[in-house]
Amino acid sequence: MPTIAKKKLGVWEKALLRDEEWRKEELREVVFWLIAAFSLVLGLVFGVAGFRGLPCFVAFFVGVVALPSAYWTGYLGVDDADFGGKMEILGDSVGTGAAIFVLAWVGTYTIFSA
Repeated sequence: MPTIAKKKLGVWEKALLRDEEWRKEELREVVFWLIAAFSLVLGLVFGVAGFRGLPCFVAFFVGVVALPSAYWTGYLGVDDADFGGKMEILGDSVGTGAAIFVLAWVGTYTIFSA
């Protein structure tokens, strides 16, 4: 009986499917762009709404850790211990996400509050 070869999926196709096998680099790439998109949207929302101060930073950092963690553990079914822990997967994404968040937040706040 011939075996059916499993189709090789792209990273973004795998990101939408559950229970796929992930390499560390692939997962980090998807998490990087998830954090970047989340940071941009949250920064725009906070800027348009006119939010200011430390609670915005706290909300950002809680969201930037909780959202991707829920995604890879709850949806993708990935155990972060297999990849060296949560901070190993998040890697440099948090710093880049913080920069995107602050730029979007300050920019939109300045535009809409001026």
